[in-house]
Amino acid sequence: MKSENKMDELNTASSKSPVTVNIFGADYAIRNGADPEYIRSVAAHVDHLMRELSERVAYASATKLAVLAALQLTDQIFSERNKTSCDHSELVEHTDQLLSRLNQTLLEVVE
Repeated sequence: MKSENKMDELNTASSKSPVTVNIFGADYAIRNGADPEYIRSVAAHVDHLMRELSERVAYASATKLAVLAALQLTDQIFSERNKTSCDHSELVEHTDQLLSRLNQTLLEVVE
């Protein structure tokens, strides 16, 4: 089944030039076929969320903030999944794909 997520194949090789984004003070080169402005928008959202969390959580490392942001974003995904009347199997597949990408991104942050 084809995913409808615009960030498919995050950080995979493609013919597109990488889009450099800054998230919480670190630069990341994102290579995929998505519109560069969309990539920047997604990165800006994650950056904003991490900065917002850093104001509420004292002495948290970037890794801890990334995990907290991941939990918050996943909670939003799960909440939306419960609100929608879409096919349950499609939502589970989409959520699994998002969590897989999130895990990969967190591993890159830790490295």
